Amino acid sequence: MEKISINDLIVWTGSLPVLLKSGTINNFSTDSRTIKKNDFLIPLKGANFDGHRFIADSIDRGISGFVFEKNNEYALDALKKAKESRMKLSVLECGDTLSFLMNAAKGYMQRYSPVSIGITGSVGKTTTKNFVAGILKNCGKTVYSEKSFNNEIGIPKTVFGTDSTTQYFIAEIGMRARGQVRELSSICNIKYGIITKTGPSHLEFFENVEEIAKSKSEISETIGKNNGMLFLNGDDEYFHILKKYSECQIAECGGKKEYKYNFSNISADENACYGFDFNFFSKKITDIKLSIPGFHNVYNAVLAAAISFELGVDQKIIKESIEETSAADCRMEIIRENGKYVINDCYNANPVSFKSAIDTLKIIAETKKARSIAVIGDMLELGRESEKYHEDLGRYLLRSGINILIALGDKSKRAYDIYNEEKNSSAGCYYFKDKNSLIKSVKDIIEKGDIVLIKGSRGNLMEDIIKYI
Repeated sequence: MEKISINDLIVWTGSLPVLLKSGTINNFSTDSRTIKKNDFLIPLKGANFDGHRFIADSIDRGISGFVFEKNNEYALDALKKAKESRMKLSVLECGDTLSFLMNAAKGYMQRYSPVSIGITGSVGKTTTKNFVAGILKNCGKTVYSEKSFNNEIGIPKTVFGTDSTTQYFIAEIGMRARGQVRELSSICNIKYGIITKTGPSHLEFFENVEEIAKSKSEISETIGKNNGMLFLNGDDEYFHILKKYSECQIAECGGKKEYKYNFSNISADENACYGFDFNFFSKKITDIKLSIPGFHNVYNAVLAAAISFELGVDQKIIKESIEETSAADCRMEIIRENGKYVINDCYNANPVSFKSAIDTLKIIAETKKARSIAVIGDMLELGRESEKYHEDLGRYLLRSGINILIALGDKSKRAYDIYNEEKNSSAGCYYFKDKNSLIKSVKDIIEKGDIVLIKGSRGNLMEDIIKYI
């Protein structure tokens, strides 16, 4: 982060100056536990915490200033301490510290002009982001979201990592409500965007998947204002909705030769890592061989390749960078241990990502002539459709010919029941209400040579099971 003046910060955020003893800010912090000397503290509030409680302690640790929400009782005590302090502190007052953080990031981003790219979708955001980042890092200084820093707190933190030398900025944009993609895209001043695929993720917060698609298309508003381009998965079931509500130029990507960017000549190795030709309409640009398993990652790679090619990146850099990109933690991560082959896809789960993971499990098991085992946890945030989607999951596991099902959790019980009932046999079907019970039994179920998929929503922490297999 480059230094900013306190006066610029006041303009960006609409905050009120209470105490001005320092003219510049070197760094922002939202966490008093990791705050450093001369940081400017933005104390955030949540359902069970209030960062204002730690302002006074942060003053003792040498901060350069802080902002506080009007009439916050903890802040008023700290303000008294600040006024009595001999330190050069700047103190601002605002209505909401989270809005302050986002407005500060928006103002800071507009100081510079990197090529700003936003990636959203119900699945595949992090993998696609890693593909794009891997490519653009070879073309210039690139700043991108760490891990899954894709919300109102993580994205501003990523923005503050840019400076006047940044050439490319890549934001992973999450969504839990209408308007959120619009707001986060505006903060980042997005010019180029990707919507990976739309599905029933976070359905608890929306009426239906169509509403999710409409909300994802909000990214196009900032792109349109910047005369940029949005890259869409043309084979997405909800493509027609995304296209209808997009307010910018779009590029269709996928498996059909009439798409601007498409793939052909698909093949897979024994680990379900795919190779394909990447094409511009009917003209081959390059061939690519993925290091990450799963047919769904072909789409993620094509979207990343397309946006990079549109930006003028050399085809050799695109090919080599995508091929060198490995799986992120808990996302189609292959673990080979004790003669067992584990597909760790525990980071999160929804109906779309679950089907992709099951397809990958089936391909690997068939290629290796091994037993396929699915260890599944609950899919969360599906709202009133939760039971239906878990029933669908049970049927999909059965139709896919998965040899053994191990289900964990209250919601996954419905998938287990359907699998068991329609199979007309309880053989190869196990249910555990809690993780400890599963851990005690799992070694007796899984054998050497088995191919094991472990997947569930983040709240399940399914990765805890891996070391016991």
